[in-house]
Amino acid sequence: MFCPKCGKETDASGKFCQWCGADIESVPVKAVATPEEEPAPAIGVYAGFARRFVAFIIDLILILVIGSVIIAFFGLISGIRYTYYLTVNHAPIAELTEAGTVDAAMGPIVAALGMLIVVIPWVYFAGFESSRSQATPGKVLMHAAVTDLDGDRISFARATLRHFGKFISLVIICIGFIMIGLTKKKQGLHDKIGGCLVLLQD
Repeated sequence: MFCPKCGKETDASGKFCQWCGADIESVPVKAVATPEEEPAPAIGVYAGFARRFVAFIIDLILILVIGSVIIAFFGLISGIRYTYYLTVNHAPIAELTEAGTVDAAMGPIVAALGMLIVVIPWVYFAGFESSRSQATPGKVLMHAAVTDLDGDRISFARATLRHFGKFISLVIICIGFIMIGLTKKKQGLHDKIGGCLVLLQD
């Protein structure tokens, strides 16, 4: 055994330490103090799948309204019309324009769909979620906000990364969205890509 006073190994059968002479039986053994682990601060309550889905539907309606106004403002209505004729009426693309060429029709189609599917949703989601409110109008109505992993406001770049991560979630048969209901922190794949959380707000 070791002497509780000098710390040297001594004969366990003796009453006194053979090195310092201390009474081994009477010297109390000093307990090693271990610092208590501070509990991790509570970040908040995670918003569930149903609440986030309702918020998304509200945002989708607003995006369609805003998108229609912007597309009309920039004169891109013809691109939406051409897309309708192609997908619903199965009209030959070369016959959609007076010029009678594929290029004449593809320009307005790409511009309109690019604005409606990519640009407007990106600016909408990334702009609102990196703003002071940390939430889109849909999330505000559902009392939810997007934060980083520490519960703080995210940057526009991080919000952009999170937004385009949704396309990956969509490509893999929406599994990335289903993860919201299965993970401990209610994170979809796009949340994990952006390093974000969606928390309930008062």
